[in-house]
Amino acid sequence: MAETSTTSAPLRVRVALPHHFRESQEGTGYGSGRSGARFSRCLALARCLEALVQLERSRSDQVLNIGDRCLEPTEPLQQGGHPLPAIHLDIHLFTSGENALDEVLDLFQGRLHRHRLELEDPRQLPLAARDFLIAATPNADLSLYLEDDLVLSDPLFLDKQLWFLRGSGGKVVLMPHRHELIPGTQGQRLLVDGPLRDGLIRRFTQPQMDAGRGRFWDGQEIRFDRTANPHSGMFCLDQRQVTHLRGQQLPREGFVGPLETAATLTALAHFMVMKPSYAHRNFLWVEHGHPSFGHYGRTLPQRTEGT
Repeated sequence: MAETSTTSAPLRVRVALPHHFRESQEGTGYGSGRSGARFSRCLALARCLEALVQLERSRSDQVLNIGDRCLEPTEPLQQGGHPLPAIHLDIHLFTSGENALDEVLDLFQGRLHRHRLELEDPRQLPLAARDFLIAATPNADLSLYLEDDLVLSDPLFLDKQLWFLRGSGGKVVLMPHRHELIPGTQGQRLLVDGPLRDGLIRRFTQPQMDAGRGRFWDGQEIRFDRTANPHSGMFCLDQRQVTHLRGQQLPREGFVGPLETAATLTALAHFMVMKPSYAHRNFLWVEHGHPSFGHYGRTLPQRTEGT
């Protein structure tokens, strides 16, 4: 994977995410709308949006000089000897009808654009958000789609995506590992998107360990796998990839349901999809902010190494 330099021009990133919540005793089948889930969904959405807006940055910041009662500019940001560009975010959130957590969205007024749609089937909301992102102009440097409970806490998340996409020539999409903290394990995490059944995944891709390597700015060589589970609840594309998709018929079904089709098959149908190897999983991983996979830890057997 070729090394590329970082320019001083701002990195323009367009973001689209679907959001739907409708509390009911039976659950909505989308958005974890079961009775009693409102607080936990509010927390997940707030963490998702706050992490997003924190990815925006300027090349230089201000220091509060209390002694001289003035503000002083900092030096430009650098990482591993590389100057970091400013990042400008354009965030678009899609809702259906009145089924939204307005108490959270009101906190982010002025930080995002809300699109209110009227859909008979709210399960189509992810596809609507995806379609907007691919069609939107002017072109952004990066186009990011994500579900509304993902927490991107890595301040270099977008820099890593840009580095990978440039290095791979736009032929590959890099998905992160989603994780949940396992309670009572002193920091052990559950990577929730483990390998799918071989017969299923080979309908879409041919998994391969150590399918690519690249040396990041800090000098560390990162290994990447052609993943046996391409789902991460999100995708990130560069300008060339978005332009290519505009000339294609985007999938509306085919990978589990509309939610997974939007987040995964959009990229998988047209590009190779990779994830960092497990040894380098924290190079690009995101928190699943509304934990829902913990029951597997109580019901599935523990496989020991070599079995």
